[in-house]
Amino acid sequence: MRPRFGVLLASLLPFWVSADARWVCLTDPGRFEREAPEGPTWVSPAVRSPLPFQELVVSWNLREPSDLEVEVRAEGAGASGRWWHLGRWSASGEARLRTSVPGQRDATGRVETDTLVLESPPESLRIRLRFADPSRTPAVLKRLDLSFWSPDPRSEASPKPVLRPGRAAPPTILDVPRRSQADHPEGVTRWCSPTSLSMLLAHWAARSGRPEWDRQVPVVAAGVHDPAWPGTGNWAFNAAYAGSVPGLQAAAVRLGGMPDLEALIDAGIPVATSVSYALLKGGASPAQGDGHLVVVCGVTATTVTVNDPGVRLARVRQDFPLTAFRSAWEASHRTAYVVWPEGRELPASPLGTW
Repeated sequence: MRPRFGVLLASLLPFWVSADARWVCLTDPGRFEREAPEGPTWVSPAVRSPLPFQELVVSWNLREPSDLEVEVRAEGAGASGRWWHLGRWSASGEARLRTSVPGQRDATGRVETDTLVLESPPESLRIRLRFADPSRTPAVLKRLDLSFWSPDPRSEASPKPVLRPGRAAPPTILDVPRRSQADHPEGVTRWCSPTSLSMLLAHWAARSGRPEWDRQVPVVAAGVHDPAWPGTGNWAFNAAYAGSVPGLQAAAVRLGGMPDLEALIDAGIPVATSVSYALLKGGASPAQGDGHLVVVCGVTATTVTVNDPGVRLARVRQDFPLTAFRSAWEASHRTAYVVWPEGRELPASPLGTW
């Protein structure tokens, strides 16, 4: 589980208040310039924010094994000039090569494991990549995703969050392989994130005839573990692990709302979502440390069908009321892991999120 919601409780919006999200992929590694001749660090030009964001999640996929550090500098009115460190990544298990960086906080903002939280919305930002091997270049990136979240509702000029009129009838329910963290004593209370990710990988392995994509839960847990958190719930690390599988890509993002989720499901793409377990089960408010990951397999007018890794295998497939799921998902600001094959296009976002 991911005990972040206790930290967020004071800042949570009422669940009926809409917010805004945008998902941007920096697709051209040629935009990065080496900071110093022959040096290991590369810096992007200023990327103008698509909205006045308060939170930023950065995730990445690498084409080849490499050790990578990712930093962000927020620029513009009210922004800090410091570089915020959003993670040190490696496919190896060495703590010094794969870890978040705790203790980053000042008057302008803070880093919460994998999320940059700023007090004042910046006008733009830059990304800095540092490789352990100076011969590496940004060409090693499959993709670099920036996910922006703002507590402010969409403006009148933005796409409206409306129900999708052309949904499949009957609604799509994806048959995602079911796995339970309860099958693993060492992860029975801690492995919801790698178990959910393992289900996504197994889904694409079966759909694509690529059995090598299927990774068992303990293997995924070892591959995403963040010793500084500590645990397996680092959102960016889960995306980096899935996206390191040859032929797959992944991103940790905030979606704009239920229509975005429905569009992905209808396109055959299951989504792992970060939820408050207390709210999902009908509680009135999030509980301390009740962050949880579930895989959404279908959405109807009244229910959301999920694979819940937090129960015994026979009970993994469950239906929850749509209202309870929506409130539970809002607790993480609609965070999701999206995994899909390279070369496969995402459906259009009904809300203009991506």
